Amino acid sequence: MTDFSRLFNPRGVAIVGATEDTIRAGGQALDAITRNGYGGGIFPVNPNYDTLMQRRCYRGIADIDQPCDVAVIAIPAKHVPGVIEQCGTKGIAFAIVLGGGFRETGPEGMANEERMLETARKSGVRLIGPNCLGLVNVHQKVFAGFGSITKPPMLKPGPVSAVIQSGGFGNSVVIQTGGARVGFRYVVASGNESDIQAPELINAFVDDPETKVILVYLEGVADGRALMAACRRALAAGKPVIVLKAGNTQQGLRAAASHTANLTSSYDVFRAAFKQCGVIEVIDTHEAGDYAQCFAAGRVARGRNVVVMGGSGGSAVAFSDAADEVGIKLVPLSDKTMAVLRENLPNVASLENPVDYAAGFISDKNAPKYLNALNAVLADPDVHQVGMLLATTTGRTMFNGVDGVVQALKNSDKPVMLFCSVPYSAAPEAFDMIEANNIPMQPSPRRVAYAMGRLADYYDALQQRDRLCNPPQPTARALPPLPAGAVTLDEHESKNLLRAFGVAVTQDVLAAPGAAAPANVKFPVAVKVASRDIAHKSDIGGVRLNVQDKAQLDIAMADVLANAKRAAPQANVAGVLVSEMVTDGLETIVGVVNDACFGPVVAFGLGGILAETIRDVTYRVAPFDKIEALSMVREIRGAKLFDGVRGQPARDVDALADLLVKVSEIAWLTRERVAEMDINPVLVRPVGKGVVAADALVVLK
Repeated sequence: MTDFSRLFNPRGVAIVGATEDTIRAGGQALDAITRNGYGGGIFPVNPNYDTLMQRRCYRGIADIDQPCDVAVIAIPAKHVPGVIEQCGTKGIAFAIVLGGGFRETGPEGMANEERMLETARKSGVRLIGPNCLGLVNVHQKVFAGFGSITKPPMLKPGPVSAVIQSGGFGNSVVIQTGGARVGFRYVVASGNESDIQAPELINAFVDDPETKVILVYLEGVADGRALMAACRRALAAGKPVIVLKAGNTQQGLRAAASHTANLTSSYDVFRAAFKQCGVIEVIDTHEAGDYAQCFAAGRVARGRNVVVMGGSGGSAVAFSDAADEVGIKLVPLSDKTMAVLRENLPNVASLENPVDYAAGFISDKNAPKYLNALNAVLADPDVHQVGMLLATTTGRTMFNGVDGVVQALKNSDKPVMLFCSVPYSAAPEAFDMIEANNIPMQPSPRRVAYAMGRLADYYDALQQRDRLCNPPQPTARALPPLPAGAVTLDEHESKNLLRAFGVAVTQDVLAAPGAAAPANVKFPVAVKVASRDIAHKSDIGGVRLNVQDKAQLDIAMADVLANAKRAAPQANVAGVLVSEMVTDGLETIVGVVNDACFGPVVAFGLGGILAETIRDVTYRVAPFDKIEALSMVREIRGAKLFDGVRGQPARDVDALADLLVKVSEIAWLTRERVAEMDINPVLVRPVGKGVVAADALVVLK
């Protein structure tokens, strides 16, 4: 693993392509690192100048005669490989390539990027970029970049480190987070990520003892498993990872043979990966700031029980609505706590959680009583977080409200979060106290509730970190024989593969085309054409259900063969599959896609012919354990169906979870061959009767 200390804390920085023209990238980079007070060596490089910005200007990298660890390169793409070679010769460990003209521009640019990367590897130089804004070390005032990342508003020092894959918008996430009173350590705009990629930077932040929270603006990654590994390292270290993922629309869905592939987008897989790694996902820039300030405060919410206090009843109602959405509970207070509240709060106060102490209560005279009440609430053993809804409180009242929180925090390690909607000018002393004491504050009660929910979510992840950070590794085993090449197996072959791994499938008999109906079948049965060339049998009339007797069986077999011949005359038909009918099962779908970024992913949802219509599906990256499988079952909107509704029996969820785990193992062990797998329907029978796969389709690479 690369030591990034020389990148983040360089002894010297060279600016290749430096100029005094601050419209150009080289001029902005030189101006930024000079103007912001960096204390290391600054080495402008441009053969056309003797001095730049009152500094010696070097003709080339080779002329630099002092320690230098980073080169910021702001020259045309075709000249970059030569400069990188010089960096390697000089012992400069890192290069930040600001300019474009690489793979984003087409074949010629791709060739430039490949040549640059090959040179870097030969020279022992690691690259940030190309096509990036560069990096900032806020504490040491290293501004090794250009554009918005180096310009006001300037970030204050703090414990958050960020990697952003987009320059302008990614820095918008950082700026808005900084505007929420959050301090930063490192910010890296990674650009094309031809060499150093987001997962490696996350790992570097995990290894940095001063980074406490990691913020990521993510558009995509080349290696999803590397991203998961980095985020698991962060979880193991107790460093929250907050991710805003962009590029999530359904436009990228591809045509595929299986229902599962049609039900899956890349964003589905990213969200599954985030769940499995304890990542805190945000969907807008303000959430990044909300949650970063909560995590940067360093207080752990040891559960989902919350209390809110304030003088605005409407704020409490708005909070309560949002609390339901994020799964936090307004917990009843203990008798001991209630006694303290009765003694200290006014008679008109509502003491049930939410606690409404009535507007105007926090006067100078009542400040001690307010503190007594807050201390009692924080001391209540069933309370995990407290929200103080100061709302439109101003002036001295606002000061007293915040001062009470500051004093109470000295006696408790529980998180306290504020809601305040007034501007700084309405209570400057109170706002200064909030910032000085690193107290999270949101501009709406809804955002307070959501931030509390994310703190609780992260605590849940911490409670499971041994499991989340050490996913199961199935034992390697010999695979059953599979045909060579990219082939779609017919249903009979697909079920044989499942059966070989211990998955329960229906009892089937395969009859050759034109053969007599099999004897000794137990009616009713299903009759289906078996062909590698017909993926969706129902669409062409290749399926007959509830066949009741021998006479119907003869007719059904002839019909499905005739329909197949008419709809797909060139199809190679293996025969007719006669299958037992399982009539007491709830239809679900279990599938696998071999994602280009994350590898095998398992999907689960309500199944049958409505699978793509209802789209009630959840996902996990394979392999995973039974706890993860059970959470998949409970995540779908139709989860209550498994408990039994309208007189239906409860379903064998335990057996279903076992099947999901087994499919995740199959997906992992066959990843070199299986591109897609569709088990639809998986029939979930009443409790104690298990599950059975009634149909299956496997697509091989």
